Amino acid sequence: MTNLYSLSRKIHRYLVLIIILLGLIMTITGVLLKFPVIARDYFTFIDPVFIRYIHNQLSTYFGAVLFLMLLTGAWMYFYPLWQQSKTRRQNNNQ
Repeated sequence: MTNLYSLSRKIHRYLVLIIILLGLIMTITGVLLKFPVIARDYFTFIDPVFIRYIHNQLSTYFGAVLFLMLLTGAWMYFYPLWQQSKTRRQNNNQ
């Protein structure tokens, strides 16, 4: 089980990096969608429809990565509690 815990930590660490990158891109595209004046004045080379497309496509991946982070984070949170409980039960039985 500790191998699964270690693997979960490694996966969670990589997922954090991915979620930061996706979150940064989604934040930028979200701001450009919320305030189209910024996109029109400063980013004239980018089509607003393309910005919406990128934001829409990345949201699926963002949700999937966030869900995987939830699973690995939950395992990292509950596994030590479970181990403590198991150790206490074994000590009480002795």
